[in-house]
Amino acid sequence: MWGISFISIKIAMTVFPPMSLAFYRFLLASMILYPIMKRIDKKEALRKKDVPLVALAGVLGITVYFYFENNGLLRISANDASIIIAMLPVGAAIGERVFLKKKLKLLSLIAIIASVFGIYMVIGGELRGGNPSGYWYMFGAIISYSIYLIMTKPLFDRYSDITVAFYQSLFGCIAFIPFLFFETVRWDLLTTNITLNFFFLAILCSAVASYFYMYALNHLGVSIAAIFMNLIPVVTFIASFIIFGETMKWIQLLGAGVVIAAVSVVTRQHEAIEVIPENQVSDS
Repeated sequence: MWGISFISIKIAMTVFPPMSLAFYRFLLASMILYPIMKRIDKKEALRKKDVPLVALAGVLGITVYFYFENNGLLRISANDASIIIAMLPVGAAIGERVFLKKKLKLLSLIAIIASVFGIYMVIGGELRGGNPSGYWYMFGAIISYSIYLIMTKPLFDRYSDITVAFYQSLFGCIAFIPFLFFETVRWDLLTTNITLNFFFLAILCSAVASYFYMYALNHLGVSIAAIFMNLIPVVTFIASFIIFGETMKWIQLLGAGVVIAAVSVVTRQHEAIEVIPENQVSDS
């Protein structure tokens, strides 16, 4: 869903400026997640002492991340941005090791680094440059999202996946409000096609996919969940081929294979640590 979202974002931004689009996406996502949360976890409520942590995580992972990413994309090419964002799993792995004291196997680290080269091939092995400040914005996006992942992981000890997803979406949405005063939505340009793409972004990408990612983060851990984000450019590449008929180059196909293989290696390393063979389990 997130891989296809880049195509919908490009279409929706005909009407919605970057931060306004993010605000309306997460506003609708929060409205969808709330009744689901109440139905699944009727008695679960956010504790007052956890409000600052949940709010800060939501602002960092949603508001700040989109601010940095959108501004970065305005200044450098999407190709360059993809390469920098591909370093997110490295930052997440380091953060997980330092703050959560979880070790990452050497083979997994090598696979994560290999996925960065894989994405370089997916974008055609071409970097186009741009305003140097754009790179700093993208690194800001990496740092904010890495911190967000580290802050979110402990919350699952006290709350369900859907509860974390809703409150973070809500706080992230609220933090977008100040930006709305500096942008103008072109409602007069709204069409059925743009509306459908907006609903895809809000319902599937901001609500459903965000919940799925919370579930994955809870059950797989920070570095494992982060490496899957490197599949986003691969999905975008495949979707562009199917929807827009863009030509596939051999280097892009090879790069997609490298990224998929890297994700598979990291996942298998995780399974090797988590799964205990039956013959090693005691009768007790």
